[in-house]
Amino acid sequence: MNYTITYGNKKEVIKIPDSINFNILTPIKPPLVDLNLAIQKLKTETKDFLSSGKSFLIIVNDYTRPTPTSQILEILSDNFLNKEIYFLVALGSHRKPDEKENLQIFGNFYEKYKDRIFYHDCRNKNELVYLGKTSFNTPIYLNKLIEKVDKIITINSVEPHYFAGYTGGRKTFLPGIAGYESISANHLLSLKREATLLAITNNPVANDMEEVAKAVRKPIFSIQVIVDQKKNIYNLTFGNLITSFKEGIKWAEKVFCIPIKEKYDIVIALIKEPYNINFYQAQKGLENAKMALKEGGKIILVSSCEKGIGEEEFISIMKDANSPQEVIENVKRNFVLGYHKSAKLAELLTWAEVYTVVGIPDEIVEAIFMKPFTSIQDALDYTFKKDTVRNILLLPDASLMLPMLAE
Repeated sequence: MNYTITYGNKKEVIKIPDSINFNILTPIKPPLVDLNLAIQKLKTETKDFLSSGKSFLIIVNDYTRPTPTSQILEILSDNFLNKEIYFLVALGSHRKPDEKENLQIFGNFYEKYKDRIFYHDCRNKNELVYLGKTSFNTPIYLNKLIEKVDKIITINSVEPHYFAGYTGGRKTFLPGIAGYESISANHLLSLKREATLLAITNNPVANDMEEVAKAVRKPIFSIQVIVDQKKNIYNLTFGNLITSFKEGIKWAEKVFCIPIKEKYDIVIALIKEPYNINFYQAQKGLENAKMALKEGGKIILVSSCEKGIGEEEFISIMKDANSPQEVIENVKRNFVLGYHKSAKLAELLTWAEVYTVVGIPDEIVEAIFMKPFTSIQDALDYTFKKDTVRNILLLPDASLMLPMLAE
């Protein structure tokens, strides 16, 4: 059979032998919700929250998340009239956004508020305040703007995350507006077995993040957005940071977790915006694809990676190793921020192969133990020649699709 795949600005027709079972993961239709009712309630509760206090800090996600921040600001804009409002972009350890990315985050509100928008810099110690330590011995350094306002509003989105369980909620504060030392200590916990997709209760990374969020001393109004597969707002949960996040998880499961009947020899993982910005972000799609893959199978990762690799630390330790197993051992001995990604990728590469159709140089791909191809068809043909392939699964939006084997 022939099938046309669109990725970035390209279209490719792939040819699959009729003897191979080819499936496309299709999002299930989640239960209908009364979004208009949720929006009206959000407006009312936000107005009540803003009714006391003089200054307010709105913490928003950066350009690497699908959070529809500008739409939420549009919903709430009437409540901001005559209020002293400031914005802080929760960059974690990411770079400052460029003009295009600012417009992606804020939309029409960028021009209106750009003189009141601040960008978190985890490496600038002068911008941080120390609030103690967590029970995991993580030092709590957070952006000191949270101490200079009366109240805080967070705008976030909830999606599955490969070692924090889920994005959203407490991740606004760690890693969002945390210091480098705090982020590094927290992400070291990602090497533990319990730090994995969908895990919250016994996940040390998630538990550590929650402790950091609870250390914030100002009133917080949390807005958690659940987007659908088309990046549209599906539902909203809001109010208390922890309870709104946990309520958001229930809705996120209905959107992102998609049942499958079997595991596959090949999984084609297409990475779409905003996760296709670099390989560092595209890796999230690999972790999701892994959920549908047989041991010893092949993942074909397809991403434009417009900004290249991303965080340089991510690949530096991999380049110096001779095997994925050696990467894992080196990370455990000499951990620095960014190596958690290296370890997770190396773990995957110990039991599966990754082929890439990405916008980064072949020599870099090969240095991190993956095999580059110029097209999806080339990667498929290579596999067909050397392996017996019975079935193939296509993930049209791998970063936001989590295949779950039906029990």
